[in-house]
Amino acid sequence: MAKDRMVELLQEHFELNLYEARAYVALVAFGVLTPAELASVSEVPAPRTYDVLRSLEKKGFAISQPGKVNKYRPVHPKNILEKFIEEWQERVKEELEAKRKAKEELLELMTPLIETEIPKYGVERVWVVRGIRNSTLKTKEMLEGVQKEILLADDGYVAINLEDDIIKAIEKGITVKIVVTKQILPRLQASKLMDYYKNGKFELKVIDTLELPMLICDEEVFFALEDMAARYFNYETQVWIKDFRVVSLFKGKFNEYWEKATKV
Repeated sequence: MAKDRMVELLQEHFELNLYEARAYVALVAFGVLTPAELASVSEVPAPRTYDVLRSLEKKGFAISQPGKVNKYRPVHPKNILEKFIEEWQERVKEELEAKRKAKEELLELMTPLIETEIPKYGVERVWVVRGIRNSTLKTKEMLEGVQKEILLADDGYVAINLEDDIIKAIEKGITVKIVVTKQILPRLQASKLMDYYKNGKFELKVIDTLELPMLICDEEVFFALEDMAARYFNYETQVWIKDFRVVSLFKGKFNEYWEKATKV
């Protein structure tokens, strides 16, 4: 019904509660109503009509006519709805500006924490990351922070979906070596990354299978635990470790793959 839709729109977009929306629709339909009349023509309970009408008046949707019995008439929908939108736009603008200022202040205050020489990984050298979104964010963080070397053994996600991040690293002069499975090579060959390979900007090889896909950036390694059910639901468990000894072991495995792989 049209009445129900009007009530729904007023609730969703104009910050009226259910009773206020019903009361305003009734006022627009009947023109002028007393609290008692409102209870008889709408679904607003009689004990609530006075509070609801006063609330509508306070919000600018109704005007009262004092008398022996107060009467209320609606502010024309075109006027109040347009006024509401204008005020909302101004409020949003102010909130947006406040958030931008808060962001700048937070970045300024946090810069010393970010740039401090105090080791941040004294006790937190291992992180468990779950879900494709969180894994992507962690991978991007590693690629953005790499200083010397990227070693990637990839069976279907990183090289294709994060090619822009890898390209940025290549353009910074980072040494990049990538091993991919034959299964994903056709998709990789259609990417921008291949132009950099053809121009000798990084090394690329192909291998039949990878038992342990991994990403190594300097002294960090990121790898997935084997769980086909979790992979199907994009909720794989991945492990990030920052420890040169562990990374050395993974580099040994990467080098095994590299020796077995063939040039593209």
